[in-house]
Amino acid sequence: MVLRYILIVLAYLACFISPLIPGFPRQGTAYADTYTAVFFTTLIIVSLLLIPERRMERRSVASIGESIAWAICGIFILYVLQIAATIINSLILGQPLASEHTQKIVDITRNAPLFIIAVSIIGPLLEEIVFRKIFFGSMKKKIGFFFAALISSLIFAAFHFDFSHLLTYLAIGFFLCYAYHKTGRIWVTMFMHAAMNTIVILISLNVRMPNTTGWIHLLF
Repeated sequence: MVLRYILIVLAYLACFISPLIPGFPRQGTAYADTYTAVFFTTLIIVSLLLIPERRMERRSVASIGESIAWAICGIFILYVLQIAATIINSLILGQPLASEHTQKIVDITRNAPLFIIAVSIIGPLLEEIVFRKIFFGSMKKKIGFFFAALISSLIFAAFHFDFSHLLTYLAIGFFLCYAYHKTGRIWVTMFMHAAMNTIVILISLNVRMPNTTGWIHLLF
């Protein structure tokens, strides 16, 4: 299991830094389409590496009904957390309201609609596998829930390279860890994450006013 998890993390890192590889398109539709293809390939590799876990003994998990409730309610909780963190970040810490990272992703998607697949679906699935299932899940067994959630959420936040909004990503990452901890089902946090990104990107693509999405950020 440890080896498979290492391979999954390495595959994710390779996907993450792939735009730095010489010959990778630097901008425009070619960049977005190529990056989407890389994400899709990475998801296939990760899915294949996770197949053996289906045969492993399952630990205690929440019921299907409870898990669905978490998945749906969690979307609203994520938005509340975003708004609260943004208020603190802007009014108390003096950071800008709008996220340049989110706006950059929105601009890419507006010019290359295929990229929405990576932003709304594939990216969230991979991030939940890496940051919640592997990082948080592995550390929780050794250092307990709180520190495992804190460390994995800090890594999750750092990977977005949007340091003026670190608090927002940290709060969201911590809640996603808590949801995974309570349900034991990674698809619950995958659904929350993917649904939130989908809603944010659709709103952003249809409202062209600057800083409109200042209160909500993409977790990608």
